[in-house]
Amino acid sequence: MGFRDKNHPNHVCLIKKSLYGLKQAPRAWYQRFADFVATIGFFHSKSDHSLFIYKNGSDTAYILLYVDDIILTASSDRLRKYYMTLLGSEFAMKDLGPLSFFLGIAVTRHAHGLFLSQKQYAAKIIERASMSNCSSCLTLVDTKSKLSATGDAPFNDPTKYRSLAGALQYLTFTRPDISYVVQQICLHMHAPTNEHMSALKRIICYL
Repeated sequence: MGFRDKNHPNHVCLIKKSLYGLKQAPRAWYQRFADFVATIGFFHSKSDHSLFIYKNGSDTAYILLYVDDIILTASSDRLRKYYMTLLGSEFAMKDLGPLSFFLGIAVTRHAHGLFLSQKQYAAKIIERASMSNCSSCLTLVDTKSKLSATGDAPFNDPTKYRSLAGALQYLTFTRPDISYVVQQICLHMHAPTNEHMSALKRIICYL
């Protein structure tokens, strides 16, 4: 129903500032967050502007921002709690505890660090391709031939091809071994052929 003032039933609220519901909202939120973490000692990563880094002697901390989800890790528990307090004083936050799952990536802790896996995500790709019962393949690509842009008939469902190719691209975050072949099939997303789809299916068989 919304807010209604009993003393002024015909009045409407004037919004002074909005972070959500506008086209510029993501940029406004990101800029606000980036400006604040800069005041507490963080700087942008050169390779990823969603990653913020703090370094001071042996103290190191990382903040990864994805929309309004934040991952914070630090070289010591003291430093982590310190920055959680600072962030909590500026933004409405909820501590969800140790990281276990983020954007389709499962996180498992062991004695030497973290193990990142997209096993569930890979299984969904295989299911989407209707290849759950396919035979496995030991190699990613047929080395005897190279993909041609016009060497075969057009694939009858290019939307499906593009969807699967895009999904495989995201999988390369934890599976760098498939990066090259995924890049090769993505070169043909504008006009995929049956040959290209066969190459894509081979990647899925490998997975």
